[in-house]
Amino acid sequence: MLWDNVVGHSAVCLSLKNSVEQDRVHHAYLFTGPSGVGKFIVARTLAASMLCPEGGCGECNVCRRVMQEKHPDVRVIRPAGKNIPVETVREVRMDAFMKPSEGARKVYIFKGAERMWEEGASTLLKVLEEPPGDVVFILVTANPAGVLPTIRSRCQEVSFANVPLEQLKTYIMERKGISEERADLVVRLTGGVLGRALDWCDEQWRLARRDNVIKAARALKRAELNDVLQMASELYREVRAPVEELSATYQQRKRDLEDGSLDAGVVRRLSKDLDEALSRERVKEETRGVEEIMTTLSWWYRDILVMKEGGDPGLLVNRDLTGEIEEEAEVIPTRRLLDSIDLLAGGILAAERNVPVQLNLESTLLGLQEALYA
Repeated sequence: MLWDNVVGHSAVCLSLKNSVEQDRVHHAYLFTGPSGVGKFIVARTLAASMLCPEGGCGECNVCRRVMQEKHPDVRVIRPAGKNIPVETVREVRMDAFMKPSEGARKVYIFKGAERMWEEGASTLLKVLEEPPGDVVFILVTANPAGVLPTIRSRCQEVSFANVPLEQLKTYIMERKGISEERADLVVRLTGGVLGRALDWCDEQWRLARRDNVIKAARALKRAELNDVLQMASELYREVRAPVEELSATYQQRKRDLEDGSLDAGVVRRLSKDLDEALSRERVKEETRGVEEIMTTLSWWYRDILVMKEGGDPGLLVNRDLTGEIEEEAEVIPTRRLLDSIDLLAGGILAAERNVPVQLNLESTLLGLQEALYA
């Protein structure tokens, strides 16, 4: 069963599964919780369980197509650039009143629902107020405050939390075949966020970047202005590397379209779709890279604070660097550590607001140097 493949969220999954079995599915859901915890996986699983004759067996053609986003009665709506276009929402509203192609229901999953701006949200509201009986809407967001209150009030809200660390550690050890020590480090660095933990297992450069970030942090005490700016430039290159790799992948996909097997009009349309997808993914990956750097620094100074205040060493995230943490705890005052953690929260917020990456990194490192050592 597909429900058995969901990591964590047992109470949420049981409730949703029961609602399907008892034919008490709500017409609209709002899935909320941190990015990467599994909200979208559960949304697709719920959709499959509603359409599958066996309630989400995971083996049939219906389940496979839903999970691969190829089923005609399950549509996933994503932001195009910075927002979900109002034109897309209007198409959904019109399509919602048409009968399902194959099954008994149609499901619309809005990923990044907070990026549906007011006009689009107002358009969706009209269908939520008088929904067709065979349609289910699932809105997925990491920022429920960004969803209009009138939309939220018409949805059944389902909250997701991070997966318990021990459960996630066991899962990635079994799935990825890594050691317990490495799995423990990964789940602590990613805070129990399933998607991030899997990425960190597959992309070993993320651990290398963590080491480089902490190396830069430790060098701030004796660094001159030019040194700090150079550190920021090096970290910026680390952020850009996966973005450039992503761009190369999309460019190759565009070249593959031009092999002569497709009509020119189809090629133009698919090429445009790829450009739009690349634009979204570049912003997403760049923002994620900066946030990971800021979060790495936050965990670092938090660990130093735990050690300085005599906390349990078992609470450390960077357990493999306990010796280095002890050294820093001896020389940095508590107040300065707290100020640094606050400053990094501002750096994460700046990344979310699309402040230029290098500027954000430079101002953050300079701010840390002043907060810690001035």
